[in-house]
Order: sequence, then C-alpha cells, then structure tokens
Amino acid sequence: MTSRRTPATKRMSIDEAVELIEKADLKTLGKMALARKKEMHPEGVTTFVVDRNINYTNICWVDCKFCAFYTHEKKEDAYILTFDEIDQKIDELLAIGGTQILFQGGVHPKLEIEWYEDLVEHIAQKYPQVTIHGFSSIEIDYIAKRSKISISEVLRRLKAKGLSSIPGAGAEILSDRVRDIIAPKKHDKDTWLDVHRQAHKLGIKSTATMMYGTVETIREIVEHWDYIRQLQDETGGFRAFIMWSYQSDHTQLKRELPTITKTTSNQYLRYLAVAR
Repeated sequence: MTSRRTPATKRMSIDEAVELIEKADLKTLGKMALARKKEMHPEGVTTFVVDRNINYTNICWVDCKFCAFYTHEKKEDAYILTFDEIDQKIDELLAIGGTQILFQGGVHPKLEIEWYEDLVEHIAQKYPQVTIHGFSSIEIDYIAKRSKISISEVLRRLKAKGLSSIPGAGAEILSDRVRDIIAPKKHDKDTWLDVHRQAHKLGIKSTATMMYGTVETIREIVEHWDYIRQLQDETGGFRAFIMWSYQSDHTQLKRELPTITKTTSNQYLRYLAVAR
C-alpha cells in the first residue's frame, strides 16, 4: 500500500467513491481497479506472505458486540497460551515454509508491558527468521494505560525486543457513531489513527483493516478509507489494506439487531475495487 501517484492520476473524492459503489456495474469497477494496480505496479508482480495468526489469549474486557471470540477471565474456556504452546505453533508454521506470525488476542485486563516484552524477546531470540507482526492499536493503547506509560514508549520498547509491525485490527469502521453501537468500550477512531501514526513515526510499519456489514452507511465506509488515505499521505507507513465482512453467528450484536443481513460477494468485490 502506498500513496505514490503519477501526475496524471486524479484523486477520487468521497462523493465520487460513494457514487461508484452505488451505481457503477461490477465489471467497470473491476477494470478500474486493475488499471490502478497496473499504474502503481507496472512490473506485474504480485507477492504474498505465509503467516499464522496466533491468538495468545481470548480473555478480554472490551466486550465488542460483534465478536464471538472473547471470554472473561473466570470462564472455563479462558486461556493465556504458554510460551511452549506458542513455540509449537511457530514450529508448525516453519514446517510449511511460513515466515511471519500475526500476534493478537483479547485485551487482557491484567497483562502489562513486561509480559509483552518477554514474549516478543523470547520469539525474536528463538526464531530470528520469523517476522513478528503483532498487537492491535486497542491492545497497545491498553498496555500503555495499564502500565502507566505512553503509547510511544510501549511501541519503542516492543520494537527494541523485536516487534516488526502492527496489524490494523480494531479499526472496524472508523466512525465513532458506528463504534458507539458495535463496540462502545473500544477506543475512538482518533486513537486508532494516532497509535498507527506514532508507530509509523518510530519506523514501525502497519496494516489497515476494515470490518463492514453492521450498521455503517456507504459514506461511512468511504470516509474510513479517506482517514486511512490521509494518514498514508502523512506517514507512508501502511503496507497493506485488508477488509472482511461481519460474521454474525454467536454474537451479541446479532441478538440485539437480528435484522442485519449477511453481505454478498458482490458487495465485497465492489468495496474492494473502489478501495483500490
């Protein structure tokens, strides 16, 4: 992901993007997206990373209504993976040629910066060939609060132990109206953006994400892209954009808003094309 543009490239406005999503046919959007890809990457090379998502704990106090993963500390299914259990998962990744781990979990109410430092240092020393891509903005923000240090210090200390980059999880939709409905305990959009801004300034790359399909409008989706685009213009620190649709099964949000319908593959392709 980059903000690089040729002089001839016209930057799409929010209104133009909304109109394309609402009115353009899918084939036209696909052709536009492919043309944009070729403009930015004329060499015609597509790359990928073989990685593994390791959820080090499912204990979380944030209670997002769209989440079917979290549990509370005293529940029978609550866990924090041991370092040995994490090592086993990394060994399995290496056995198939993987090179990166994506570390994230619930926002544990008690873990502080020292625990995370020990974890990152352990992996970096035992598996120096593995890229550590870990800890979403909400985790980093809470580690800072719990440890009574700044967000910047959390990032500096984890980078010093071997953290390479941070994932975009927790963005959902960067609209405080939407966030107040689907995740009222989660930090606001400005905090999400600021964690990534501070990471980029420290030389820590990150990814940007979007979870759609709950209560957001099309305009709020496009505004989400625009916030990311503005930060990319400022820092150049995002290396990928990933989006996915809300999966409603076993969630509190489905119980509260049962009229929310599953999104379609057509919607996904339309959003992806216009995002590009």
